[in-house]
Amino acid sequence: MPSDWTDAEIHQLLNQSPWAKEGSISDTAQMGSLGSTAAGGGGGGARRRGRGATSQRSATSNAGPLVKWKATVRWESALPVREALHRGAPGDLPEDYILNVFGEVPGVDPDASDAILKDNTTLEHKGDQIKLNRAEPAPKNSVSEAGTLFYFSRRLALRLEDQEVTFTTKLGPLKVKCKFTLKDMLYRGTLEL
Repeated sequence: MPSDWTDAEIHQLLNQSPWAKEGSISDTAQMGSLGSTAAGGGGGGARRRGRGATSQRSATSNAGPLVKWKATVRWESALPVREALHRGAPGDLPEDYILNVFGEVPGVDPDASDAILKDNTTLEHKGDQIKLNRAEPAPKNSVSEAGTLFYFSRRLALRLEDQEVTFTTKLGPLKVKCKFTLKDMLYRGTLEL
């Protein structure tokens, strides 16, 4: 029962579980692409969120510090996550799939263009893509740090036979990608997303 979960169990479910995984991050600003800015700068309208990225000096470059980014991608709309966030009172099933990206990455900027974010954010399964409906900041609370919520329509339903789903977005210069294995996301015998 969710009401019996310990703080440690809730922390693990919300941060390192089939519904919450560390994303892989590519920093396009550090790759030296045309028009790129210095590492961590020029976020394309994105604001920095999280605890702060760690940095290391490059041994082979005088270009400044290399920044190590880290982010977790969590299925906020999945029943076990909703139960953990709300201590067993999950509320109604959201009409969208909702994913939260949090950690040492920029957050969404409410003043930035929606079109750019929508063009760079997808849920992909078996060659099909579910496009982003909207995104909004996720405030910090007692069990979760601040992040960005991404909303995707459930009209193109994800099914167990899809096997896996990949979330991709671009926050400022950072491309975040995270793959989820659907057979691992069963809860009480049902696929929970």
